[in-house]
Amino acid sequence: MCSSDLPVPGTDRVYVSNVAAAKGEYWTDDGKGFLSVLAGGKIQRLRWLQSKPGAVLDGPKGLCLFRGKLYFTDNTRLLRCSAEDGSGLEVVADGFGKANDLATDGDAVWLSDGQESKIWRIAEDGAKREIPAPQGVNGITFAQGRMFAVSWDLHEVYEVYPIGGKDPRPFRLAGNFTNLDGIEVLADGTFIVSDFMGNRVSAITPDGKTVYTLVELESPADIGIDRQSMTLYVPQFYADKVVLFRLFR
Repeated sequence: MCSSDLPVPGTDRVYVSNVAAAKGEYWTDDGKGFLSVLAGGKIQRLRWLQSKPGAVLDGPKGLCLFRGKLYFTDNTRLLRCSAEDGSGLEVVADGFGKANDLATDGDAVWLSDGQESKIWRIAEDGAKREIPAPQGVNGITFAQGRMFAVSWDLHEVYEVYPIGGKDPRPFRLAGNFTNLDGIEVLADGTFIVSDFMGNRVSAITPDGKTVYTLVELESPADIGIDRQSMTLYVPQFYADKVVLFRLFR
C-alpha cells in the first residue's frame, strides 16, 4: 500500500513509502515495510530501502528531506537515513502513538501523531517540543512562514502555530470532506488536500473559503508536488500505485 510520496526538488526523483500489512493492520510492527524510488514517473527501485537485521522497517508513512537526510515515520518511531543511498539508518525519536506525516521549516522536522492528536518539533539531535494540534491530526505542511494541518477525525483544515501558545484555527470547511490525509500549498496560496475516504483530491482557494474537486480517485493518501514541473503525485493506498497529474500554473 503506497502511503506517502516525496518529490526531490530539482530532480525527477520521488521517494514513496509503502506499508505491506494485511487489511486493517497498517500500524503493525511486522518488518515488512519498505521505501521505493521513482524516476521519470517510473519505478527505479521498488525496494530501495527495506528491513534487514538490525534495521527493521514496519509501516513507513510520512517523508521529509532535512540536511541531506531522508526522514520518515514508522509506526511509533521517527527514522532517518542517507537520502543518497539509504545508508546509516537510525532512530531519531520514538514513543509516539501513531507517527504519521512529516514536514520541515528548514530548522527542524515536524511530526504529526494522529493517535495522540499531537504535533512535535524534533531537532536534529532528537529533542522534542509539542505544540497544540487538532484532534486526529494527519497531514502537515509549511508555506510562506506559516504552518497548516488537516484532521482525519474532524474533516477539517487548520492553521497551526509553531511557536505554540495558540489553538489551531479551523477553516470551517468540514462539511466538504470525509477523512483528510495530505495537504500541500501552492505558491499562489492555493491549498491542495487529499480526502482518503472521500476518494478525491480537492483545491481550496487562498482565502480558505471555496473548495472544488480536482480529481476523483480511490484512497488518495499523502500527496506530494514537484513544484518545478507542477506535477502532483497522488499515492493510492488501496490500489498500490502512484498517479501523476499536471497542475496548471
